Amino acid sequence: MLRRISRWLADGARLVGAAFYWNTRKTAYVLRGRRGRCPCQNESDLGRGKMVACDAVLGWHEPERFRRVCPLLFGTDEGWVCSVPAAQVRPFWGRVVAGVLAFLIVGYLAAALAGFAALRVVGHVPVRFVQVAWPGKWAEIRRVQSEELLERAVRAFLDGRLAESQLALSTAVERDANNYTASLLLAQIGMFQGSFFAADAGFEQLRRRVPHEAARTAIAYHDTLLGVDRMPRLAVFSLEMAVEDKAQEAIWVRSALLAVRALPPVELGDFLQATRTLLPRLSEPAQTLLQGEIGLRHGARVLQRWAQPRGGPLHPFYATYQVERLADLGATREAQTVLDFYAARIGPHERSLMQFVVAQAEGDVAVAQGAFADVLRQPLTAQRIDRVAGVLIRHPNATAYRALVSRIARDPALEASAPASGLWVCGLVCGAPDAAARWQTRGRQPLGVRYPPIKAVDFSSRSMLATASPVRLVNTLSLPREVILSLYSRLEPREQKPASAPAS
Repeated sequence: MLRRISRWLADGARLVGAAFYWNTRKTAYVLRGRRGRCPCQNESDLGRGKMVACDAVLGWHEPERFRRVCPLLFGTDEGWVCSVPAAQVRPFWGRVVAGVLAFLIVGYLAAALAGFAALRVVGHVPVRFVQVAWPGKWAEIRRVQSEELLERAVRAFLDGRLAESQLALSTAVERDANNYTASLLLAQIGMFQGSFFAADAGFEQLRRRVPHEAARTAIAYHDTLLGVDRMPRLAVFSLEMAVEDKAQEAIWVRSALLAVRALPPVELGDFLQATRTLLPRLSEPAQTLLQGEIGLRHGARVLQRWAQPRGGPLHPFYATYQVERLADLGATREAQTVLDFYAARIGPHERSLMQFVVAQAEGDVAVAQGAFADVLRQPLTAQRIDRVAGVLIRHPNATAYRALVSRIARDPALEASAPASGLWVCGLVCGAPDAAARWQTRGRQPLGVRYPPIKAVDFSSRSMLATASPVRLVNTLSLPREVILSLYSRLEPREQKPASAPAS
C-alpha cells in the first residue's frame, strides 16, 4: 500500500512538470516547422503513427497517467507509443490551462473551507461559507465578527468583567467602525472605568457621526452619567439637550433639576458659567424652576416666585414639580393653592397623587390616606404604578405602600406586569420590608443577579461599594426610570469641595 502511494505521488509530481516541459518543447518544435527531431518520439523508430515509442513516459511507474498531458499516447502489447507521426505532433496547452484552473479552484475552495472552519470552530464566528468563499462577501465577515464580539462583550459586561468587555468592544469597533452599538457600549464602559474625557469624546463623536441615532446616544449618555453619579456634567448636558430638543424639554429639565440639587454651592458657579447662554433659551416655567433650585443651593428664598401659578400652556411635569417642591419646603398652604389651580390640567390621577404629597407634608393623615385611596380607585397600569412608586420613594408612607401592594395583588394581570424591582426598592424606602419581600420572587434580574440582603436604603451614601447605597442599587438592579430618578433625588448633596476643584 505504501509503495503504491509513493508511486502515485511520484507520478503526480512528474505530471505537473511534464505538462509544462513537454508542451513547451512541442510548441518550439511546431514553431520550427516540425523540422529536426521530434522532442517526445524515439528517433530509432520508423516515425509512423502507432509505431513510434514515446520517450516522454520513460521512468513513469504508470505511463498511462501521461495521457492527461498528451492524449496522443497509445497503449500496445509492445508498450506505449505515439498515435501520430512526427508531422502531426502538437502541444495540448488547453489541458494545462484547464488543469491549472482546476488546481486553483480546488485549492481556493480548500483554503476557503479551512478559513470557514477556523472562523466557525476556533473563532466561534457565525459566518456562512459563501461569505468566506466569495470575495464580494468578504466585507460581511468583518461585520459578523464585530457582532459576535459585541455579544461576547455584553455577556462579559453583565458578568462584571469590564476589562474583558472593553477589549472585545475595541476589537469589534476595529473590525467594523460602523457598529454603532459596539461604539456606544465602548463609551459607556470607558466612563464606568473612569475614563471620563475619552468617554465624553466618544459619545459626542457618535452623536455627530450617526445622526439618525442621536436621540438614542443622548439617552445612553444621560443614563451613564447618572449611573456613575457625575452630576456636574449631567446638569450641563441635560440643559444643552433641553435647548436642542424642545419637544422633550421637560424631560431634560427634570434631569437638570435633579443634578443641580446634588451640587454643592461651589460647583454651581461652574454650572452657571457653562450654561449662561442656555438658561435664557428655556421656557419661562423651566427657567423659574431652575433658577429657584440654584437659589436654594445658595440659601436664597424662592417661595414667593414658586408660589405663583402660571396660566397658559404648561407641561404637567412643571406643575407637579412646583407643587412637590413647595410641599418639601414646608409651604403646604402655597402648594395647595397651586395644586387647586393646576388640578384640571394635570388630570385626576396626578391631582390625587399631589394631594397625597401636600397632605402628608402638612401632617394631615386622614386627607393623605383619602387622597391615596383615590389614586388606587383609578385604573392602574405598569406605568402608573412606576409613577406611584417614585412618589412614595420621595415621600415614604408604609401604610400607603401596603395599600398599593394589596391593590396590585387583587389583579393577577396587573401584578404580572408591575415593575417588581421598583416596588421592592419602594417598600424598603417606605419602611415595609416584609411587604416588599413578595416582589423579590416576582421580578427577574439579568443573568440571575440577586437582590442584595438589605432592609433599608442608605441615602447618606453615594458609594458604589456600599450595598445599601442608591448608586449601587441603580447599577446592579434593573430598575424603572422613575424609581431611579426618585432614588437620586433623595441622595444628600455632595460635600463642599475647594473652589479650585474641577466641575466634572
